[in-house]
Amino acid sequence: MSDGSWHLTIRKYNASGPPEEIGRRVREGLLPLLSREPGFRAYYAARMDGGSGVFSVSVFADHNAMLVANERAMAWAGPNLGALLTRVPEVTTVEVKVHVDAPRQGHDSYLLVRMTDGLGPFSAVLPTVQERIVPLTLEQPGFRHLYSGRDEAQDDLSISVSVFSNRSTATAAHAQVAALMAQHRDLWPRPTRIMLAGEVLVAAVAEEVGHLA
Repeated sequence: MSDGSWHLTIRKYNASGPPEEIGRRVREGLLPLLSREPGFRAYYAARMDGGSGVFSVSVFADHNAMLVANERAMAWAGPNLGALLTRVPEVTTVEVKVHVDAPRQGHDSYLLVRMTDGLGPFSAVLPTVQERIVPLTLEQPGFRHLYSGRDEAQDDLSISVSVFSNRSTATAAHAQVAALMAQHRDLWPRPTRIMLAGEVLVAAVAEEVGHLA
Protein backbone atom coordinates (compact mmCIF):
# COMPACT_ATOMS: atom_id res chain seq x y z
CA MET A 1 0.00 0.00 0.00
CA SER A 2 1.14 3.53 -0.72
CA ASP A 3 -0.13 6.73 0.83
CA GLY A 4 0.52 9.15 -1.99
CA SER A 5 -0.86 12.19 -3.61
CA TRP A 6 -1.70 10.91 -7.06
CA HIS A 7 -4.55 12.46 -9.04
CA LEU A 8 -7.23 10.87 -11.17
CA THR A 9 -9.97 11.99 -13.51
CA ILE A 10 -13.26 10.19 -14.08
CA ARG A 11 -15.15 10.95 -17.29
CA LYS A 12 -18.70 9.72 -17.83
CA TYR A 13 -19.87 9.74 -21.47
CA ASN A 14 -23.36 9.21 -22.87
CA ALA A 15 -22.86 7.31 -26.10
CA SER A 16 -24.87 6.75 -29.26
CA GLY A 17 -22.26 4.43 -30.77
CA PRO A 18 -21.20 0.91 -29.74
CA PRO A 19 -19.00 0.87 -26.61
CA GLU A 20 -16.71 -1.63 -28.33
CA GLU A 21 -15.96 0.85 -31.11
CA ILE A 22 -15.31 3.61 -28.60
CA GLY A 23 -12.96 1.25 -26.76
CA ARG A 24 -11.11 0.39 -29.97
CA ARG A 25 -10.56 4.03 -30.87
CA VAL A 26 -9.40 4.87 -27.35
CA ARG A 27 -7.04 1.88 -27.30
CA GLU A 28 -5.50 2.75 -30.66
CA GLY A 29 -5.56 6.55 -30.44
CA LEU A 30 -5.89 8.10 -27.00
CA LEU A 31 -4.09 5.58 -24.82
CA PRO A 32 -0.74 5.85 -26.67
CA LEU A 33 -0.89 9.64 -26.21
CA LEU A 34 -1.68 9.49 -22.49
CA SER A 35 0.74 6.69 -21.66
CA ARG A 36 3.65 8.77 -23.00
CA GLU A 37 2.81 11.69 -20.73
CA PRO A 38 5.12 12.23 -17.74
CA GLY A 39 3.52 10.95 -14.56
CA PHE A 40 1.20 8.44 -16.25
CA ARG A 41 0.12 5.74 -13.79
CA ALA A 42 -2.98 4.03 -15.16
CA TYR A 43 -5.89 4.29 -17.58
CA TYR A 44 -9.17 2.39 -17.78
CA ALA A 45 -12.23 2.68 -20.00
CA ALA A 46 -15.36 0.65 -19.27
CA ARG A 47 -18.81 -0.08 -20.63
CA MET A 48 -21.38 1.38 -18.20
CA ASP A 49 -23.64 -1.16 -16.50
CA GLY A 50 -27.32 -0.51 -17.07
CA GLY A 51 -26.85 2.37 -19.50
CA SER A 52 -25.84 3.36 -23.01
CA GLY A 53 -22.53 4.91 -22.18
CA VAL A 54 -18.91 4.49 -21.22
CA PHE A 55 -16.69 5.93 -18.53
CA SER A 56 -12.96 6.27 -18.08
CA VAL A 57 -10.47 6.69 -15.25
CA SER A 58 -7.03 8.18 -15.85
CA VAL A 59 -4.44 8.28 -13.05
CA PHE A 60 -1.36 10.51 -12.91
CA ALA A 61 1.40 11.10 -10.40
CA ASP A 62 0.76 14.82 -9.86
CA HIS A 63 -1.87 17.47 -10.38
CA ASN A 64 -0.21 19.29 -13.25
CA ALA A 65 0.32 16.04 -15.18
CA MET A 66 -3.37 15.26 -14.75
CA LEU A 67 -4.40 18.69 -16.08
CA VAL A 68 -2.15 18.37 -19.14
CA ALA A 69 -3.49 14.88 -19.83
CA ASN A 70 -7.07 16.09 -19.46
CA GLU A 71 -6.48 18.78 -22.07
CA ARG A 72 -5.03 16.21 -24.45
CA ALA A 73 -7.93 13.85 -23.87
CA MET A 74 -10.53 16.53 -24.55
CA ALA A 75 -8.73 17.71 -27.67
CA TRP A 76 -8.55 14.13 -28.94
CA ALA A 77 -12.14 13.17 -28.10
CA GLY A 78 -13.87 15.83 -30.22
CA PRO A 79 -12.62 14.79 -33.67
CA ASN A 80 -12.24 11.10 -32.85
CA LEU A 81 -15.31 10.26 -30.76
CA GLY A 82 -17.70 13.13 -31.48
CA ALA A 83 -19.99 11.08 -33.74
CA LEU A 84 -20.28 8.33 -31.12
CA LEU A 85 -21.11 10.55 -28.12
CA THR A 86 -24.28 12.49 -27.36
CA ARG A 87 -22.91 15.20 -25.05
CA VAL A 88 -19.80 16.47 -23.34
CA PRO A 89 -18.64 14.21 -20.50
CA GLU A 90 -19.33 14.64 -16.82
CA VAL A 91 -15.91 15.08 -15.21
CA THR A 92 -14.79 14.38 -11.64
CA THR A 93 -11.25 14.89 -10.37
CA VAL A 94 -9.89 13.22 -7.26
CA GLU A 95 -6.78 13.65 -5.13
CA VAL A 96 -5.71 10.07 -4.49
CA LYS A 97 -4.49 9.48 -0.96
CA VAL A 98 -4.36 5.68 -0.94
CA HIS A 99 -3.46 3.39 -3.83
CA VAL A 100 -3.11 -0.36 -3.48
CA ASP A 101 -2.14 -3.04 -6.00
CA ALA A 102 -2.69 -6.77 -5.70
CA PRO A 103 0.55 -8.67 -4.98
CA ARG A 104 -0.03 -10.87 -8.04
CA GLN A 105 -0.80 -9.75 -11.57
CA GLY A 106 -4.08 -10.71 -13.19
CA HIS A 107 -6.69 -9.63 -15.69
CA ASP A 108 -8.35 -6.21 -15.20
CA SER A 109 -11.93 -6.90 -16.28
CA TYR A 110 -14.32 -4.92 -14.09
CA LEU A 111 -14.25 -1.34 -12.82
CA LEU A 112 -16.24 -0.06 -9.84
CA VAL A 113 -16.43 3.54 -8.62
CA ARG A 114 -17.80 4.05 -5.11
CA MET A 115 -18.71 7.36 -3.45
CA THR A 116 -19.31 8.29 0.18
CA ASP A 117 -20.30 11.79 1.30
CA GLY A 118 -20.73 13.67 4.56
CA LEU A 119 -17.20 12.83 5.73
CA GLY A 120 -14.96 14.56 8.22
CA PRO A 121 -11.26 15.34 7.65
CA PHE A 122 -9.34 12.68 5.73
CA SER A 123 -6.76 12.45 8.52
CA ALA A 124 -9.49 11.17 10.85
CA VAL A 125 -10.60 8.45 8.42
CA LEU A 126 -7.18 7.34 7.14
CA PRO A 127 -6.13 5.12 10.10
CA THR A 128 -9.27 2.98 9.79
CA VAL A 129 -8.84 2.83 6.02
CA GLN A 130 -5.28 1.56 6.50
CA GLU A 131 -6.09 -0.84 9.32
CA ARG A 132 -9.46 -2.24 8.18
CA ILE A 133 -10.51 -1.30 4.62
CA VAL A 134 -7.20 -2.01 2.87
CA PRO A 135 -6.63 -5.47 4.43
CA LEU A 136 -10.25 -6.43 3.70
CA THR A 137 -9.87 -5.30 0.09
CA LEU A 138 -6.63 -7.22 -0.38
CA GLU A 139 -8.35 -10.39 0.86
CA GLN A 140 -10.96 -10.27 -1.89
CA PRO A 141 -10.63 -12.82 -4.70
CA GLY A 142 -10.03 -11.09 -7.99
CA PHE A 143 -8.89 -7.77 -6.52
CA ARG A 144 -6.46 -5.90 -8.80
CA HIS A 145 -6.15 -2.18 -7.91
CA LEU A 146 -7.59 0.46 -5.56
CA TYR A 147 -7.34 4.26 -5.86
CA SER A 148 -9.06 6.22 -3.10
CA GLY A 149 -9.22 9.88 -2.13
CA ARG A 150 -11.31 13.03 -1.96
CA ASP A 151 -13.26 14.79 -4.70
CA GLU A 152 -11.35 17.98 -5.48
CA ALA A 153 -14.60 19.94 -5.79
CA GLN A 154 -16.24 18.58 -2.62
CA ASP A 155 -13.92 17.86 0.28
CA ASP A 156 -16.44 15.81 2.29
CA LEU A 157 -16.92 13.39 -0.63
CA SER A 158 -14.71 10.31 -0.89
CA ILE A 159 -14.34 8.47 -4.19
CA SER A 160 -12.76 5.03 -4.54
CA VAL A 161 -11.97 3.34 -7.84
CA SER A 162 -11.55 -0.44 -7.60
CA VAL A 163 -10.46 -2.82 -10.34
CA PHE A 164 -11.36 -6.51 -10.20
CA SER A 165 -11.08 -9.60 -12.36
CA ASN A 166 -14.86 -9.88 -12.84
CA ARG A 167 -18.25 -8.47 -11.83
CA SER A 168 -19.09 -11.05 -9.19
CA THR A 169 -15.89 -10.49 -7.21
CA ALA A 170 -16.35 -6.72 -7.43
CA THR A 171 -19.95 -6.93 -6.21
CA ALA A 172 -19.03 -9.22 -3.32
CA ALA A 173 -16.14 -6.99 -2.28
CA HIS A 174 -18.33 -3.88 -2.36
CA ALA A 175 -20.88 -5.56 -0.08
CA GLN A 176 -18.18 -6.47 2.45
CA VAL A 177 -16.60 -3.02 2.43
CA ALA A 178 -20.02 -1.36 2.77
CA ALA A 179 -20.83 -3.60 5.75
CA LEU A 180 -17.54 -2.74 7.44
CA MET A 181 -18.06 0.99 6.88
CA ALA A 182 -21.55 0.69 8.36
CA GLN A 183 -19.93 -0.43 11.61
CA HIS A 184 -18.10 2.90 11.83
CA ARG A 185 -20.84 5.52 11.48
CA ASP A 186 -18.69 7.95 13.43
CA LEU A 187 -16.35 8.01 10.41
CA TRP A 188 -18.78 7.17 7.57
CA PRO A 189 -22.13 8.64 8.67
CA ARG A 190 -23.85 7.94 5.34
CA PRO A 191 -23.92 4.66 3.39
CA THR A 192 -21.42 4.27 0.59
CA ARG A 193 -22.92 3.73 -2.86
CA ILE A 194 -21.85 2.74 -6.34
CA MET A 195 -21.41 5.71 -8.62
CA LEU A 196 -20.32 3.84 -11.78
CA ALA A 197 -19.53 0.24 -12.66
CA GLY A 198 -18.88 -1.74 -15.78
CA GLU A 199 -16.89 -4.17 -17.89
CA VAL A 200 -13.40 -2.94 -18.76
CA LEU A 201 -12.79 -2.20 -22.45
CA VAL A 202 -9.28 -0.77 -22.14
CA ALA A 203 -6.78 -1.12 -19.30
CA ALA A 204 -3.14 -0.14 -18.87
CA VAL A 205 -0.90 0.60 -15.89
CA ALA A 206 2.51 2.23 -15.97
CA GLU A 207 4.47 -0.97 -15.40
CA GLU A 208 2.67 -2.76 -18.21
CA VAL A 209 1.52 -0.11 -20.68
CA GLY A 210 1.90 -2.60 -23.49
CA HIS A 211 -0.78 -4.87 -21.96
CA LEU A 212 -4.27 -3.80 -22.95
CA ALA A 213 -7.53 -5.47 -22.02
